Amino acid sequence: MLSAAALLLLVATVASWLVGAAARPAARVQLRFAAVLFVACGAAAIGIPAAAPAVVLLVIPIATAILAVAAQTGFDHPLTPALSSLVLALASLCGIAGAVGFVFFALAASVPATGVLFLVSLRRAKEARIAAVQCGIAALCLIAAQSLFVLEGVDVPFLLFLSAGLLGVTLALSRSDPVIEQKAIADLRGAAIGRH
Repeated sequence: MLSAAALLLLVATVASWLVGAAARPAARVQLRFAAVLFVACGAAAIGIPAAAPAVVLLVIPIATAILAVAAQTGFDHPLTPALSSLVLALASLCGIAGAVGFVFFALAASVPATGVLFLVSLRRAKEARIAAVQCGIAALCLIAAQSLFVLEGVDVPFLLFLSAGLLGVTLALSRSDPVIEQKAIADLRGAAIGRH
């Protein structure tokens, strides 16, 4: 059953890669980077189950930080390169510390990053309601995955929540810009009543 859940995670990463093509260019790169990192979790669960927890502790802080940065980029405006680099460097250090046995550091980076992802989605609730709700639910899935990892390790529910979180963020960020949608609706209304 673990192999099936890991394969589902691998399929989710491929789907995320493909669906992410509709996201803003900067967010697209970040979504695809996070998807590649999640591939490592699925591959480790299938190929080297004994090393899977260390791989997860290395990957999760980095991937959640990248998803939070992607949400900020996709919903609003990109972070400055200096701030993005700092976030990624700190998440990487925490991931490395987690992989060598300091689990607290991995969780100390991934849980707040997922919280930031949730807050970014809440901030956009008025402008892009469906995408914001979708991203918020995806953040809750990632929190659930992290909680399950702490309680059960790399197991089926962890991999399923991880898949749902990745796909949810990707789908939320792959929607078109609400300003463009509103302009298109206004143009259609004008054409429907005979105004140009």
